[in-house]
Amino acid sequence: MSDLDDFKATYFDECSELLLELEEQFAAIEEGDRSSDRLNAVFRAIHSIKGGGGAFGFQGLVGFAHAYETLLDHVRDGRVELSEPVAALCIRANDIVADFVAAAKDGTELEAGYGAEEKHQFDALTSGDPDAAGEPMEEFDIDFVPVMVTIAGAEDDNDVVAEEPLSLAVLDDAFEAPPLAPEAGHWIIRFTPHSELYARANDPLLLLRELGTLGDIKVRAVLDEIPALADFEPFGVYCSWEITLSSDTVTEAAIAEVFEFVEGNCDLSITHGEAPVAEEALDAEIEAMPSFAELMAVEDEPVAAVAEAAPTAELLSFADLAESLKPALKAAPPLMPPPLKQAVPAEEFEGENDRRSGAEDRRNGVQSIRVDLDKIDRVVNMVGELVITQSMLTQQMDETLRARYQELVRGLEVLAQTTRGLQDSVMAIRAQPVKTVFSRMPRLVRELATKTGKKIRLETIGENTEIDKTIIEQLSDPLTHMIRNSADHGIESPEKRLAAGKNESGAIRLSAEQAGGNILIAVEDDGGGINRERVLQVARDRGVVGPEQALSDEQIDQLIFAPGFSTASEVSDISGRGVGMDVVLSNIKKIGGSVHVKSWTGKGTRMTLRLPLTLAVLDVMLVKVAGSPYVIPLSSIVETIQCARANFSRMPTGGQVLQVRGEYVQVVDLASRFEMTTEVERDNRFVVLCEAEGGVKVAVIVDDIIGQQQVVIKSLEENFQSIEGIAGGTILGDGNVALIVDVQGLKSATAAHKSAA
Repeated sequence: MSDLDDFKATYFDECSELLLELEEQFAAIEEGDRSSDRLNAVFRAIHSIKGGGGAFGFQGLVGFAHAYETLLDHVRDGRVELSEPVAALCIRANDIVADFVAAAKDGTELEAGYGAEEKHQFDALTSGDPDAAGEPMEEFDIDFVPVMVTIAGAEDDNDVVAEEPLSLAVLDDAFEAPPLAPEAGHWIIRFTPHSELYARANDPLLLLRELGTLGDIKVRAVLDEIPALADFEPFGVYCSWEITLSSDTVTEAAIAEVFEFVEGNCDLSITHGEAPVAEEALDAEIEAMPSFAELMAVEDEPVAAVAEAAPTAELLSFADLAESLKPALKAAPPLMPPPLKQAVPAEEFEGENDRRSGAEDRRNGVQSIRVDLDKIDRVVNMVGELVITQSMLTQQMDETLRARYQELVRGLEVLAQTTRGLQDSVMAIRAQPVKTVFSRMPRLVRELATKTGKKIRLETIGENTEIDKTIIEQLSDPLTHMIRNSADHGIESPEKRLAAGKNESGAIRLSAEQAGGNILIAVEDDGGGINRERVLQVARDRGVVGPEQALSDEQIDQLIFAPGFSTASEVSDISGRGVGMDVVLSNIKKIGGSVHVKSWTGKGTRMTLRLPLTLAVLDVMLVKVAGSPYVIPLSSIVETIQCARANFSRMPTGGQVLQVRGEYVQVVDLASRFEMTTEVERDNRFVVLCEAEGGVKVAVIVDDIIGQQQVVIKSLEENFQSIEGIAGGTILGDGNVALIVDVQGLKSATAAHKSAA
């Protein structure tokens, strides 16, 4: 992959973050927060997408973003009111920008005229005439902007038009030019970038190109600040520019807008030009200007400052200079490569100079780099293997060895602590807030409300809850189907809600919270709830449930996840084909999660996803059943009880229950559940009281409890096949394979088995 491909990949990653920010900002704007900070954030996001697109020549994207940016600028200045129609237009424009970005990333072309209608509306709004019928904005070629560059030594005219696209080489050729001669009515712009401007991946060349779209410009590079060679800092900024802009219509605000994105990272002066300087004065200044060779050769004795071998201030040859610099270069510390070579995201990088300036400066901002997820996955796998090795070494230490080699024991304890710290750190690197998924849902709810003719609002809670990135990537589709189901089947029409004494506007609440070693994500609505009679009848008609089979309310609610199940009377583009909710269940099971449904007739429905915090390492309790090892997630365990002290009872159906503090809990004997024979007496066995989905408890009977430890999760489905009641497998320290008990799946499978019987 070339450097350009690396930069493009970084640009598209930044576009994803900026598009996500646009969704978040407009969600807040729709809720009534129309502060200047919100509007400025939206403007900056579109400006960044446009600027990066121009650097790579994505003309369709740049053209549309430029028109959109103009509208946003008018909104910020109060020239266009951010009414509901304008906000809706901006939301559509966000989608179109996202489509342009996706097309640029995939190397495809969108259909001709895509987004032209919205651009026409932009033009109508910014022109002040809502009924204006102007032509759609023309695309402009970002690769060629006529730029007037003042170059010393031209025979006939100092103003030479660059017939090639403006490049740094053209600007470099202007280093000996005299100060610009302002003409009446012209603008003089003095632009001095700071080091932070470059560290944030900004390019002055793009700013000069943008100025070139406002009129004819003359550019002069100012190199007066270049120090002696001995004082030259590799990452220092010694070049600034003076630009004369000629235009009869351009305003100071329009010029300042070009530099708005780098505001605070540069010194900027914009003044109106006075009378032109006489041509004779220009010629005199040209004659008085020292040559570049003279500047580098004599000023401050630059070479003598670093090499004793140069007794005079004469300009050395390259070979002599290299030879004289060898001792200094050998003693100098290594230099870091330029920041752009690291493909650091512009919005996250706080500046290369800050990195070198010491601890005090480092406290001023958070520094970060972008790392491929595959590299992190490899680190996670290595940490998993380290956990297994550490567990293996610990198990090899019997009491005799512990008494004899106390130093070794202490070393193993330190290793265990370090391993745990390393594991936590790696997991923290992979963790991301769920708001990256939540922020996509407001637009979905708006579209569903429009299609169904219902009034629906979305509430989000706990969007900053963090979860493993791999799990987050699997959440988008399940949450989409769950929200579609709530909007289509849960929320009633405004008329029905008013008749039932409810607010005509329905609510869907999307929440996330951490519960032990799990993340709970809930989609709850205040609709009519599940019509259990209809669900059961449809299930029987389709053979999902037997004619005489009796189901509890909870089991009936779970039927909505059956493959091909739907209660819709007709097929629409929202639902009715019997697909979607079964996808939710299958996708969540693949990542070791579970789904629980609870409904209240006339009041609403709550669907809860229970997901593991991470897919890599798990804290468990190791138990033994019929001579085989099993592990139970520690986050599911409430307490353990000896069977001899437990209070068991028999149900009329023959099933066993355990009475715990006045509560009757279903009992699952792992030996009989997995059709194994145990020789351990009942009173010598143990009960592991676990909590399943929705706070429902289940008592799991095992032969023996070995202890607690960490294990590395291995997918059973990928390596063998899915088994009800088993969440996966792991390799123990002694090399044996142990199965991980899925408490929720174990309870559901046992209940279904009894119902079928």
